[in-house]
Amino acid sequence: MKKMFFFLGVIYMLMGCTEPTKTINDKNTLMSTNPKLTSKNFIETMSKAVKHYPEEPYYFLEINNIVGCAYEILINDVPVFKYYDDGQVTSQIDIQYYMLKSGPQKITYKLYPIGKREDGDVINTLADWTRVDLNLLKIDKTVKDPYLRKKVLLEHHSPNKPDGRTFMGAGLKYYENSFTFDAQLPYENKGWANSVDLSKMDQKELLQKTETAYKLIWQLLDEHQTEDFFGYLYAKEIETCQSEYSSNEDLKETLDAYLKPFTKSSYKLEPLANYKMSLYGNGKLVCLEQNSMDIRFRGESALWGKYKNDKGSVIGNFRKLYLHIPKGKTAFEIIR
Repeated sequence: MKKMFFFLGVIYMLMGCTEPTKTINDKNTLMSTNPKLTSKNFIETMSKAVKHYPEEPYYFLEINNIVGCAYEILINDVPVFKYYDDGQVTSQIDIQYYMLKSGPQKITYKLYPIGKREDGDVINTLADWTRVDLNLLKIDKTVKDPYLRKKVLLEHHSPNKPDGRTFMGAGLKYYENSFTFDAQLPYENKGWANSVDLSKMDQKELLQKTETAYKLIWQLLDEHQTEDFFGYLYAKEIETCQSEYSSNEDLKETLDAYLKPFTKSSYKLEPLANYKMSLYGNGKLVCLEQNSMDIRFRGESALWGKYKNDKGSVIGNFRKLYLHIPKGKTAFEIIR
């Protein structure tokens, strides 16, 4: 199933970078959080680590209706969904991976003008008829057919002007709004709650450090160093598997997704190029993203590849890595 008040706009761009050509092994840059974790023991290791409870609450967000804009949705200042195309989508969005513990959680949506539409019209500001309707849903994963028994906890509607019809942000080139809800979770993940505030670091040094970490993972994928790659995933997976109360079936699905670069004969890893550095999680998470306004790439990870599926269609495979520096450490961990 692995599918926010203030958004830190600290972005540093690097154009035309090329893939690594020599082995990178800098333990001061990226920590292997459990070298004993491998693709062979992934399911067994995670299955033993995941705790189960009499009730297993799982929260997700439902897009009921969003019209008149392109948009991004974040939970606790981490992106969980984006849509930049002309038209409408309905979707149910996993948000629990970025909820570390019980208590207040913040959902933020960021709205942008549609731009050029399919009919040729250009809309450069948010329309009067822009609208956002979101539902917060909850299930108990211990019951049979939990998604058929989902509960609507909260309905959110974007605000209008006093006339009751015109969108509050009509005429603007950008609009942001947030709302909060309280979650009750039986577990607590450490995550990045007490991690280093990366926004306070020298940003050129942070960019260089982030590049080095991404190049290391790029090289492990490119050289098919499967088991070394899995050693870097432990801190991330021990938390995300717990957050969804993963079953063995869930773990098999996660494992298969990780193995695509190693098992798909048609898989081609793309160079690390044309990217920007972005901070999330209130300054405690960093990643490299595509520096492109093309809706196929905008907001996607700089670490990606392509392969052909069983029908011969070319599929883009983007691997977002959120890095953090744990308190008292100097090296990154992959945490999401």
